[in-house]
Amino acid sequence: MKKLIYVALGGIFLSLFAFEGPMPAKAAEPIKIGFLAPYVGVYTKLGTDMRDGFKLYLDEIKNKAAGREILFLDEDTEAKPEVGTTKTRKLVEKDNVSVLAGIVHSGVAYAVRDYVTEKKVPLVICNAGAAKLTTDERSPYVFRVSFANGQQDLAAGWYGYAKLGIKKAIVMAPDYSAGHEKADGFMKTFKFMGGQVGEEIYPPLETPDYAPYLAKLVNYVGKVDRVWAFFAGSDAIRFVTQYQQYGLKDKLKLWTIGDTVDETFLPSQKDAALGIENYLHYAFTLDTPENKRFIKAYEKKYNYDPGQFSEQGYVGAKTIVKAIEMVKGKIEDKDAFLKALRSVKFEAPRGPFKFDDYQNVIENVYMRRVEKKDGKYLNVVFDNVPDVSQFWMPKK
Repeated sequence: MKKLIYVALGGIFLSLFAFEGPMPAKAAEPIKIGFLAPYVGVYTKLGTDMRDGFKLYLDEIKNKAAGREILFLDEDTEAKPEVGTTKTRKLVEKDNVSVLAGIVHSGVAYAVRDYVTEKKVPLVICNAGAAKLTTDERSPYVFRVSFANGQQDLAAGWYGYAKLGIKKAIVMAPDYSAGHEKADGFMKTFKFMGGQVGEEIYPPLETPDYAPYLAKLVNYVGKVDRVWAFFAGSDAIRFVTQYQQYGLKDKLKLWTIGDTVDETFLPSQKDAALGIENYLHYAFTLDTPENKRFIKAYEKKYNYDPGQFSEQGYVGAKTIVKAIEMVKGKIEDKDAFLKALRSVKFEAPRGPFKFDDYQNVIENVYMRRVEKKDGKYLNVVFDNVPDVSQFWMPKK
């Protein structure tokens, strides 16, 4: 009787294996990307544009890379270092993300640097130009696809002096790390060429009324050639608008970084921005196949024009995905993934993309002018300085 039972049981097991075949391999778990950006406050528009650009690229690859699903998890930093640190910890310790991306505010970038290095979590910065993060305080885990504060401004200081004839200038920027670092970059090459700075003016971030600061500029009309300025977000809209209202636009021309007249702000600035000469690593009007394709896809998905922050988010996502593909989806192999990130190269909407040895982007800097064409305000490129690194310096 026992023999019959054993035989019967054996037959059942054999039949199960015969019908079911070998056990299926366990599917690889999704790769989680944690995204940090401000969705409230002065830099709200920067954060949402950057997020939209990032998600556009993920949509284009159907949220899959090297056969693995990609999950996008984002958190609002509020552009505050303490909030950014808390949200970073949440993404790493609770959500178990494999890589972090985003960050608009330089203060947030500085605040999370030690944490991501300690936890060995790769961070791909899509905007914050906190300069020391790719120089004195560089980390093998921190990469940047946008710019280092002062990087583009190095080209602008030289170009302003050598090509635009600016010999004396006033400097204006918000009083926080990015404002000072960008101003320092401009002044480094401007003074190197022989330029003189009459005064440095640093209003607080989120200044509602620039009148007290603009009043100082009246004294420099006819005594300096231009005002160099950097403002972004809602600050940029207020500054450019109030600059015209104060009667300074035609008396003391501006030479600004492109953040100040980004395409996303021009519909609000309107004629106040017309004619302003500026510089940036991206331009909506770049006549290249990749930029045209990017703009068409972006407008179709979001029904508004992309600006630099949209493009930076897009490039950040593509950089991460290219590295994932290079390691065949094995992002858990940190050393291999970091090595892959360092070697990523491709043609971006802005032009050629690659990292320097400090994991910061090398890029073209385009000289632009705000014009109105067919009822639309645009930054039109009139010149460029190629291959500008964070250590770029001109020859006299």
